[in-house]
Amino acid sequence: MISYMDPYPWTAYSNLLIERILEPKNVGFFKENTGAMQEMRVVIGESQDGSDENHVLIYLVVDETDGIIADVKFQAFGESPLIGAADAICEIILRKNYDQARRLTAELVDKKLRDFDHTPAFPDSASHHLNLAVEALDAACEKCLDIPISDPSYSPPVPSHLNATGEYPEWDILAASEKLELIREIVREEIQPYIELDAGGIEVQELKEDREVVIAYQGACTTCPSSTGATLNAIQEILRARVHPNLTVKPDLSLLSF
Repeated sequence: MISYMDPYPWTAYSNLLIERILEPKNVGFFKENTGAMQEMRVVIGESQDGSDENHVLIYLVVDETDGIIADVKFQAFGESPLIGAADAICEIILRKNYDQARRLTAELVDKKLRDFDHTPAFPDSASHHLNLAVEALDAACEKCLDIPISDPSYSPPVPSHLNATGEYPEWDILAASEKLELIREIVREEIQPYIELDAGGIEVQELKEDREVVIAYQGACTTCPSSTGATLNAIQEILRARVHPNLTVKPDLSLLSF
């Protein structure tokens, strides 16, 4: 059940946030069954502010064999930004494992709902609601810490696609240094936050002949088989959509240790 209220400045919300508020896709609930003798565990995380005016619950269905979140729903009571934040969280963490979900930040949720790269989706007056939703997710994940995590190669942190916008305008006339900086900015803003969900990192080392992007993995990514498979393909897909369709992405294999 959702309560809609109007006192917050809708004109300051991004269009993507407004869409999530008006037409949330993940509203619902599951009955908690922690400790039940079955492969799927249902846990509930909740958070509310001191005035009790805003209250959010996140419901996770977690596979007890590998820690993967098989389904997720939410309920929100209070101001409208809480709805948008919770709905976006549900979409981001679906098919991730609970450990990746624990690393989700308010900043990443905000970036997912931005209309423009440098314009926040949530105004300062609504940041409190975004943080409440993240806190509810944390509370749910805390109830899963005894579940073993599967091989991370089965759950790469980077989504297979983001909101594709096509080839970067005038890419062919940019200087080599400008092309490299553009790629680094996209990796920093749109890819690195997802890599951090898996305790990893990524650095763009060089751009060879305007086509081959050489990256260096850091942290957990250096030992993950997905770094040369699903995760690598997802990074390449994002850069092709954002920058140029002919780009290829190659990892520095000397830094990998699996």
